[in-house]
Amino acid sequence: MRFLRSLVSFAGYTHYHGRLYPASPGTFPICSRCTSPIHFRSVSTESLAKEPLKILFCGSDHFSTVSLKALHNEHLSNGDLIRSIDVLTLEDKRSGRGMKTIREVPVKSLAKSLSLPRHEVCEFGSDWNLPYNSFGENINMLIAVSFGLLIPARSIGDAKYGGLNVHPSLLPMYRGAAPIYHTLLDQQPITGVSVQTLHPTKFDDGEILLQTNPPISIPPKTRYRTLHDTLAVHGAELLLETLRRGLFVPPLNPVKNDYKPSLAPKIDPEIHARINWISQDAEEIERHCGTLNTVWCKLSSVENPELERRKRAILSGVSAFERPERAPEETEIKPGTFRHLTVINDGRSYETMIVKCRKGGGWISVEGIKIEGKRLVSAGEWARSILAQAGKGGKIFA
Repeated sequence: MRFLRSLVSFAGYTHYHGRLYPASPGTFPICSRCTSPIHFRSVSTESLAKEPLKILFCGSDHFSTVSLKALHNEHLSNGDLIRSIDVLTLEDKRSGRGMKTIREVPVKSLAKSLSLPRHEVCEFGSDWNLPYNSFGENINMLIAVSFGLLIPARSIGDAKYGGLNVHPSLLPMYRGAAPIYHTLLDQQPITGVSVQTLHPTKFDDGEILLQTNPPISIPPKTRYRTLHDTLAVHGAELLLETLRRGLFVPPLNPVKNDYKPSLAPKIDPEIHARINWISQDAEEIERHCGTLNTVWCKLSSVENPELERRKRAILSGVSAFERPERAPEETEIKPGTFRHLTVINDGRSYETMIVKCRKGGGWISVEGIKIEGKRLVSAGEWARSILAQAGKGGKIFA
C-alpha cells in the first residue's frame, strides 16, 4: 500500500508529507480564447447530493486544466456545491539533454497558482489511499480528466459519490488515450464529449451520465488545437452541469445511444506521422500534419535510394498545393520529388518547397524542414540550396 505524496505551498515554501493548510485561491476565467459550441438551458445550482462535494481532481495536461479552472470558479461562487478541491498529478518528469530539466505537468502549475492542495502519484500501477482535504475531511468525489492512470477500485469505492471522467468523444466511440487525434485522422464529421462514471478496472467503460446532444460538427481541415480547445471548454461545461444536476447520485440514469464502439489508442509518431509518398495524396498528408503538427520521411538519393535512406526529414506547415500538371511528362514525376518555387501573392513573393505525392495525388507545399541532426529551417531556402548543389547527385524524399 502506498500513500500519496502531499505537497502544498504555504508562506512561500513547499512542504512534503505535512499537514495541508487552507489557502486563499484566486479566480481564473474558464477559457479566454474559446466559447462553447453548444448552449445548454440554464439549470439550478442546487445539487441533489446530501453534502457538499470534497473533490480530488486527477489531471495532467492542458485539456484537464480547463475543467479544473471551471471547478475552481464554481467552488468560489457556489460553496454549497463544492466545498473543497484537492489536485492529484503524476510525478514531475525529467527531460532534455542529460535528463537535467524537470518538466511540470500543466495541471500542477495551475494548482500552484490557485493555491490548491496538491498530491502526486509516484509510480504507475501503484495503489494509494485517498488523502484528507484541507479541512481534515474525507474526499467524497473523484474527478479524472485526461489523467492517464487507472484510478484504483478501492479509492473509487472509498469516495461516497464515486468518480467521474470527462472524455472528448461520443462514447462508446473512440475509447482510449487519443480520441481527438483519431477523430480527425478518420475524418469523422461529428464529435462531442461524454461525462461518465469511473469504472473500477477499465478505461472509458463507465456509465454515461451526460453527453453532447446534438453532436458538434467538424468543419473540413479542422486542426487538432482548434478541436482540442473547443472540446476542453465544452467538457468543462458538461462536467459542471453533471454536478449541478446531481446526475452522479444514485439511482443513475445512464445515457443510451447508437454510436458504434471504436478504439483510440495512443498515437505512435513512427507510424501515424510517417509519410508514404507512393500511397498518400496531398489532402491526406495535409490532414496528418494538421493533426499531428509535423510529419516525417527519409531524405534519399535518386541514383541510389537504398544507400542514403538514413536521414530523417521532419516537415511542418504542410498544405495541399494547386499545381496543374501541364505537360504529359509531369504526370510521371516520381512521388517524393521536391521543387523550389517562388510564389507571388498580392504583389509579394516568397520561397516555398513543393513535393510530389502519389500519382494523381497532387503536390504539397512545405513551410519548414528539419533534417536529422540539423536545426529547423525554411523549406523553400533549403530546397533552393540543395537543388543548386552540382555534382552531389539528386535528392528525393522516400
